[in-house]
Amino acid sequence: MSSTNENFLKVSGDQIVDQKGDTILLRGFGLGGMLHMENFIDGYSANEEAMREGLRNVLGKEKYDLYFDTFLKNYFTEPDAAYIQSLGLNLVRIPINYRLFEDDMNPRVIKEEAFAYLDTVIELCARHNIYTIIDLHALPGAQNQHWHSDNPTHVAAFWLHKDFQDRVVNLWEVIAKRYKGNPWVAGYDL
Repeated sequence: MSSTNENFLKVSGDQIVDQKGDTILLRGFGLGGMLHMENFIDGYSANEEAMREGLRNVLGKEKYDLYFDTFLKNYFTEPDAAYIQSLGLNLVRIPINYRLFEDDMNPRVIKEEAFAYLDTVIELCARHNIYTIIDLHALPGAQNQHWHSDNPTHVAAFWLHKDFQDRVVNLWEVIAKRYKGNPWVAGYDL
């Protein structure tokens, strides 16, 4: 993995360039189904939180935690990053769900352990010269009415409550502070 300042990207006119001024064409895809689970990817018939609640009720907390820790540690691995690189791709968009990083019953308290999964994906990509974009795909209160924002209510309450908006700002600040010096994080998406 090369992590020099040369790897930082910037915009010059209408081009994305590296620090030498060379144009970089980003080609890649979204790594859905891992840090934000969506039913059309993972094959369950609900939004993520409802599916997780059902599994917690059936498995109990200990087995639930073991299941998801194993799932998240094995969803994206070194061979996956190597394969992406072999295809000539150089970008992976990583959708994330806010619920992985904070709990609705304990807002603004960041779950530091959740970053281990995101760190691993970014590190594996970096080893293979693949940039990443962190995509906060599911917001507190839900930014739209649909399941893909992990919305069980079909009400986009994010837009109705300032507290939900403030929580997103807080989470983005934590994420940006954590990755601001990482040249392999090419950007952030909402």
